[in-house]
Amino acid sequence: MDILFRPDSEKNVKPLSPAAIKDLALSEIVEHICSIKEEKDIVMKIMTRIPQDLKDTEYRKEILSDLLENAKLCEELSECIGGIFVLKNYGGNYRSLRKQETTLYSLLEDLRELQVYAKVTESLAECLSSHELRSEGLKQLRDEQNKIVSSPDFKVLKDDLEAIIKDLSVVRGCLVGVNFTPDLNIQEVAAIEFVPYHFRPKYSLAEKLTTLTLITPESLGFRKAHVLAADPLLAQMAPKLEKHLKHNYSDLKKIFMKYAEFDSGSITDSYEALTFYLAMARFGRSLRSSGYSFCFPEISCDGSFSVKDFYNLRLAITDEKDIVENDFDFTSGERIFILTGPNRGGKTILEQGLGLVSLMASLGLFVPCSSCKGTPFKNILTHFPIDENLTINYGRLGEEAVRVKSIVNEADETTLILFNETYSTTSSTDGLYLSKDLLRILKERGSYVIFNTHIHDLARNTEVMDSWDGESKVISMVMERKDGKNTFKIRRDAPDTSSYARVIAEKYGITYEQMSKGGSSSK
Repeated sequence: MDILFRPDSEKNVKPLSPAAIKDLALSEIVEHICSIKEEKDIVMKIMTRIPQDLKDTEYRKEILSDLLENAKLCEELSECIGGIFVLKNYGGNYRSLRKQETTLYSLLEDLRELQVYAKVTESLAECLSSHELRSEGLKQLRDEQNKIVSSPDFKVLKDDLEAIIKDLSVVRGCLVGVNFTPDLNIQEVAAIEFVPYHFRPKYSLAEKLTTLTLITPESLGFRKAHVLAADPLLAQMAPKLEKHLKHNYSDLKKIFMKYAEFDSGSITDSYEALTFYLAMARFGRSLRSSGYSFCFPEISCDGSFSVKDFYNLRLAITDEKDIVENDFDFTSGERIFILTGPNRGGKTILEQGLGLVSLMASLGLFVPCSSCKGTPFKNILTHFPIDENLTINYGRLGEEAVRVKSIVNEADETTLILFNETYSTTSSTDGLYLSKDLLRILKERGSYVIFNTHIHDLARNTEVMDSWDGESKVISMVMERKDGKNTFKIRRDAPDTSSYARVIAEKYGITYEQMSKGGSSSK
């Protein structure tokens, strides 16, 4: 059961573009959340696929909320995850390879798989049944496991496993006689005798044989998942082992015929989802213990998206001090915002932070703010500056044009688009012309846009842009300065070009007054 989607979901998702993944610093965030590579891969895969059905978003939100508030449940589920991982590795190609064999060893592997399945199913059912659950997803997973555990077929399986193990338990060890060729290759296994006791080695022969690769870890029973060891000693021993265990072998084959179509998917299908939820719940508790606040989004379908006191999650994971929080409101009538402000005034940090808030809300996760209400976006696109080395084929403006066209082709009324200094590589006149055309088509498409720019004349033309086709108004916003200092807060206002230029000029000592006095750079 895949608890990333509700049972009747079509499971439609929209993958994030590589550019958006990079611009939102998702790799950095996932690296912080996870320590194990497989877990990182799972979390990254899920975080870069936006559900297209808001019911799936709500479904995920409820599950994560259950786990976030119940550390004990997470601890017990983490223990179950280990068994599910083992069970998952028994499936797929490894099982297909085993099915091609008819040896005792392939049957014993089937036995081990069934043992793991029975244990994990019972453990998961017991874990979920011992805690109060509110989310439909975890309740459905609990009910499914309880149904399996209480079924007559499961009881028969457990009885069969118990009988098999009891029957095989009389064998504790075996005496093996091996003949070698002159160059110490295995010629044949001459004799095997099974005994009801364990051996205690008196000599270091096993170590010497291991160094000669005559005995390998696999030949001693330590087999790796997805690997069928072609060990010469085992190959020689197998027929004689099967002969000596003829009674057990035939019984095993009869029993396993009943489970030929055995499918562990009812549990293994939940592996990635549980891994993801547990990682995010652990991350949420870590943020909370470090003093960072967050909330779950209140999802509606009114075309608005409002966040209060949001902060850039990337700053939080780097333990940045004195993080400035902001409010931001999209409505159906106000979808396009032109953002201006001084260099190093916080424009990019704010834009990236809002992108992360939007993505996490769309995924059904907690969001780094005190309040989040509205309609999550079904796609998030970004256009941030890239390495100049990557523009060699088109030139910088040509590269921007190619990326912008791709973004416009994807844009619709459910899309958030973040532009960062787009068309800054050309003249202000050309940049103004190109930016107007871009915003005009996006206004017609009904997309939600933040256009971070130094082209201040663009933000002074909002009245003209309001007359274009499309429901949205175009709003000018600035990064605030007070008493000559950046506050890193946003407010609605027209850009103040002269004050920004004055700040830069004073910083580098290039005002008329500074230069006429031979002035040095001010600190």
